[in-house]
Amino acid sequence: MECSEVAERLTDLLEGELGEAEEAAAVEHLATCSACETVMAQTREVMDLARDHGRVALSDDDRARLWSEVLDEANSASE
Repeated sequence: MECSEVAERLTDLLEGELGEAEEAAAVEHLATCSACETVMAQTREVMDLARDHGRVALSDDDRARLWSEVLDEANSASE
């Protein structure tokens, strides 16, 4: 699994919604990629904050911009 694939599936991974093979591939990648490990830790923090403070509704544009930034960060860190 590559950084962009991990970034796309990160919330599913953190919520335990990946299949066994995908989860194993993501965990294997995270064990060797400090950039994705960092993004995962930051995403986990955001998810924890959201749980603590309630769900935040994002517009489609905001959601697209957020994921674009996450993927850009993951891609630039892997270069």
